[in-house]
Amino acid sequence: MATDAELGFSTPHRAPDDESVNRKQFLSSALMVTTGVILANAAPTESELAEVMAGSTANYRRLESSMPSDRLAPVVDAHLNLVAGVVRDRLRTSSGFRALSEIAGLSAWLAADRGDDAAARRRYVEAIRHAERTHHPLLVSYMTASLGHYAVEMGDARAGLTLLRTAASQLSADAPDSAGAWMSSLLAVAYAAGGDRANAMGALRRAERLVDRQRGEPQWPWVFAFDAAKAARYQASALTRLGDYRAARVAFESADSALTAEKPRALAKVEHAQVLARCGDIEGGCALAAAALGVGITYHSERITRLARAFRAELPPRTVEARALDDALATLYGRDES
Repeated sequence: MATDAELGFSTPHRAPDDESVNRKQFLSSALMVTTGVILANAAPTESELAEVMAGSTANYRRLESSMPSDRLAPVVDAHLNLVAGVVRDRLRTSSGFRALSEIAGLSAWLAADRGDDAAARRRYVEAIRHAERTHHPLLVSYMTASLGHYAVEMGDARAGLTLLRTAASQLSADAPDSAGAWMSSLLAVAYAAGGDRANAMGALRRAERLVDRQRGEPQWPWVFAFDAAKAARYQASALTRLGDYRAARVAFESADSALTAEKPRALAKVEHAQVLARCGDIEGGCALAAAALGVGITYHSERITRLARAFRAELPPRTVEARALDDALATLYGRDES
């Protein structure tokens, strides 16, 4: 997000996927509002001002999947500072804090992708605090869950599970099933990371039921389709953590159609590579990891390269099948040892 995205999810330059979410009814008219304000050459109203700021965030989110995070981050952080100033001086309203929470969340996602863990945690906490001032429980839940899933991915399963339970408790009974399915999927991964097989499998079953039911109209910030293929991505991750590699392999294959943006697809490839290697297919695993690492290098994604390095570290030093992966890893240090 996380994905996609974020944690969460992000918005790609092609088709939406499990890391690419257009979450915002709140943002749906932002670009039209921006154009209208410019053409009218008039100062925006408070409502228009919030939507203009949110529209810029939506555009940056679209750019995220098509450029390195370290190039986009300075612009996003500058926009974060701008929005913070506008909200402080003029727009201390629910819509103002929504815009501020959204851009803080995107800044957190970019920091995570760059491998700046301290900045990512700080920005996620800011996003939650801003969301709390919107009086919008779904947004608070979304941002809390995003931080919780990030904590799980960083190896802090207990802290992540605590945050995810809090986020789940914030969902109202009338929350759309897409929100509940995503939340249950994140909980499944967290339970699995902590070795709790019973609760992990229970959460996966609940996610599957909600995906099949799809009750409730989409509500911001969960304005995205969470279908079976996207649920399979989290199922694969949970099953991998539980050591059920054959089932995880099937789940990764089911999730493949939902993974169209390069960075989310690469992250899944490294996890899939671990599954293949543990099933005995070392060559296939190394090929997937090397392909993912290529994406990590292209997009300067420390998140991807860190996972690829961890995958290689689990293999014996003289693994012949890892030669291409070793050559690619050598380029991270400014040289190619091939």
